[in-house]
Amino acid sequence: MKDLKEINNNLKKYINESKFISNSCRNKLLKILADTYSVDLPLENFANIDVQLTENGNIIMRGDEYESSAKVNTQEELYEKYLIFEAKADKLLAKKSQNLNTKKDINNILNIIIVISLSIIYVIVGFLAINAIFSLNFFTASILIAVLFSYLHPNINNRFEQARNYLKRRFKK
Repeated sequence: MKDLKEINNNLKKYINESKFISNSCRNKLLKILADTYSVDLPLENFANIDVQLTENGNIIMRGDEYESSAKVNTQEELYEKYLIFEAKADKLLAKKSQNLNTKKDINNILNIIIVISLSIIYVIVGFLAINAIFSLNFFTASILIAVLFSYLHPNINNRFEQARNYLKRRFKK
């Protein structure tokens, strides 16, 4: 059975992990904690939230103690409620983490499609520029060459780099 200090350390780990995913995930985790220990916690969007559990089931958050409506009488009861919270928190974090990775993959694939489209546009503009040079239309050629050396999209180099890194990671697996 875990002691109170170890439970509080694990609570901090859960809060930090959920904060890494998103603020809404952290707030859902705090709601699960509040429901498990029958405490009415305010869900505010502070940058950092520190949560501690007391021996009688109260929760200290940001220096304020919030009392439980169902007091905990024994250490075993406190630990049983913690196990319930832990199971729900693990389920929430696994679900949110999976959604986060799926969203990143979708964004990377979308980035690859944009990079391919921009590459095709660059090739077409290049052919048009070469055609304009051979037809001795130097004004049109100079404009097309300027387009080739300028950025069609503000962060085109970043997009190409992100696409290259994503493809490296995918083919390395």
